[in-house]
Amino acid sequence: MPIHVLLNCVGDPTRMLVQAGLATDEVIVTPNAAELAASDLHRLIRGATAILAPLTIQIDGDLLDAAGDDLKVVANYAVGVDNIDLEACSTRGVIVCNGPPPMVEPTADIAWALVLATARRLREGITLAESGSWRGYEPDLLLGHRLTGGTLLVVGAGRIGAAVARRSIGWGMTVHYTARSEKPHLHEPPIAASRVTLEEGLPLADAVVLTTSLNSSTRHLMNERTIGMMKPEAVLVNVSRGPVVDEAALAAALRDGRIHGAGLDVFEQEPRIHPDLLTAPNVIVLPHIGSATVEDRTDLTRISVENILAVLAEKEPAFRVRIDPAS
Repeated sequence: MPIHVLLNCVGDPTRMLVQAGLATDEVIVTPNAAELAASDLHRLIRGATAILAPLTIQIDGDLLDAAGDDLKVVANYAVGVDNIDLEACSTRGVIVCNGPPPMVEPTADIAWALVLATARRLREGITLAESGSWRGYEPDLLLGHRLTGGTLLVVGAGRIGAAVARRSIGWGMTVHYTARSEKPHLHEPPIAASRVTLEEGLPLADAVVLTTSLNSSTRHLMNERTIGMMKPEAVLVNVSRGPVVDEAALAAALRDGRIHGAGLDVFEQEPRIHPDLLTAPNVIVLPHIGSATVEDRTDLTRISVENILAVLAEKEPAFRVRIDPAS
């Protein structure tokens, strides 16, 4: 019953699986699997019963066929599953699982760190303070924009989006959100949010936070047209998936001063970042660390193992992913 762990998880999935009754030699850990050529990866996973995969490996029909008919489950070490061909898994009877709970709070924290940092121009401030050329306090030095009493737009109000909205209470913000369905729990005080369309919400927002999933309808959701709807004082933060933003359009808008700033934890072609974003003073970039806490990544490992064990025991896993008809 070979179980392939295709990344270096935080925590010890081998120990967890062995404690559940598997033999040590049934767990094959390949930390650098994402760096392997497709042919080598396919050879490695031949005969796999379960795969614990990073979001940097594409789980497509060819990989599934290489694994063979014994493959029962793919557990993605993430909440997003845009790296997995869900239809190909479904037709082959392979169950897909993810791990939403550990992603929520730390990613919302990072989103707010980026909102604050971009609104208050922290990158420029740090650069100036470290440069040796700072001349001291000046009343008009690096003026940012006020968030207190402003308006927050959460694009994609799922678990993470709701956590982002909840954090706005301390700033007394008006909250709008986009979603395919109403989120009644967000409408209740103290959040008291309202659902809007993207086109309605963008012109109102002082901060736009992207927490939507990536699919055909959200790829380049923020493009020249939609970024152009934002206020010049507004900031754009992306903690969802990189391709939700057209990076070239964003770089042009930032260069021309059409929006105040941007904070990005994800990118269109990771780990490559659009060069104009790296040199723009009003952009803060992070290396995809939204959920990167010891506690949350360890929880993700545990959940991933539990998902695998449930499927192998012919039980319903706690976090099964089903095909989204809108994707």
